Amino acid sequence: MPSARLARFAIERPSRIIQHHQGLMHQTWFVDDDYVFQRLHPKLSSAAIVSDYRAVTEHLARKGIPAPRLIPTRDGESVLVDDDGWWRLTTRVPGITREKVRNPSDAEAGARALGRFHVAMADLDFTFGSTHPLHDTPGHLARLAASQADPKNAKCAGLIAEAAAEIRKEITPLMLPEGLPSRVVHGDPKISNVMFDGDDAVGLIDLDTCNRHSVLVDLGDAVRSWCRDGYEDELQRFHVDRFEAILRGYAAEGLELAESERARLVDCGRLITLELASRFARDVLEDDYFAWDAERYDSRRAHNLARMQSMLHLARDMAARRADAEAAVARHFGELLDG
Repeated sequence: MPSARLARFAIERPSRIIQHHQGLMHQTWFVDDDYVFQRLHPKLSSAAIVSDYRAVTEHLARKGIPAPRLIPTRDGESVLVDDDGWWRLTTRVPGITREKVRNPSDAEAGARALGRFHVAMADLDFTFGSTHPLHDTPGHLARLAASQADPKNAKCAGLIAEAAAEIRKEITPLMLPEGLPSRVVHGDPKISNVMFDGDDAVGLIDLDTCNRHSVLVDLGDAVRSWCRDGYEDELQRFHVDRFEAILRGYAAEGLELAESERARLVDCGRLITLELASRFARDVLEDDYFAWDAERYDSRRAHNLARMQSMLHLARDMAARRADAEAAVARHFGELLDG
């Protein structure tokens, strides 16, 4: 399937195309050692998102930060659009990704890369066109409630009812207030979106979800992804030593955080963990968004149910270890925990 479409892009004929089977969203192929070819997820296929992606990647290139660059079609378009979807070709960032954090050093390296990204993007003069609500927490909760109330989802509603009630109860006091500094964020800095060269994290990939938001959503997603072992559908505990490594790395190379941001560092990971649990719960009902592993599960619903339960388990452990997390924040950002 990719070969004929690749011929529409301004590159020489490739000698090797390998499908990459990991990832929750796009279908991805590696083209030789130089390019990444993707069929974009329908919900991330829009002219606005492509324009945002181009602006972000070009800005990072000007700053000398490793990042993909768009390869145009032979007709000069940023992407190829046909009856089977939107297709994008980019340069491949050198290095490897990790599916799991191995130790606190990985977490600190990732936080340094995330910090460099935030610093590099701080002077981007660009108005984002997309409104994809990746970390619109109130919106995610509202959409979950609407999905629960939709009669067509009634047969599955019982699968997530108790979990949805727990999510709403626990997430409400963690919601980010109005007035936090709005900065350019990555939107999805899970560990598989961090490129490593040996033990060093050199940059971030999957830049479709960049937008303006509080940097707490990026730091929270890093905590959620990097401070646990295993995959997103496995019950795992919260590693406070990795949490402290993230704080140490970001304090070294990230933005100077406002007091209002520092005061919420301790809970940003639990916020994003519960937010993701709500998204998995919604897809249990709607069954149309996240990719799923057909070798281990008999349906997308079953996989999303396991993911939801895993995120809830992690959020509970974060709450249980909150005193340790508070102490780590105080060591690196000062005792500003009551904001």
